[in-house]
Amino acid sequence: MTDSGKGDSKDRPLVSADDVRRIAGPVDDVTVAEILEIGPSFGELEAAAAYAMGDRDLDRPGLPLIGKVADLYEILTAEQELDEPGPR
Repeated sequence: MTDSGKGDSKDRPLVSADDVRRIAGPVDDVTVAEILEIGPSFGELEAAAAYAMGDRDLDRPGLPLIGKVADLYEILTAEQELDEPGPR
């Protein structure tokens, strides 16, 4: 078998719209498009979704909240912020 030179599968940013919804939950089409535009790996999307859902401490070791993970976190939490009622 020949090597295509594209690296190993864990590094591929081939996350589909279905993957985004499975990992991040019910998100709108605009959010899915923004996430796909970043081209995250599964690990990056899983980490950002965990942060957004409050399943990870922002200071905890692991995939840090920087780079693509931070960008994905901002996209995922922007939708949540719009859903929250403002001060009265």
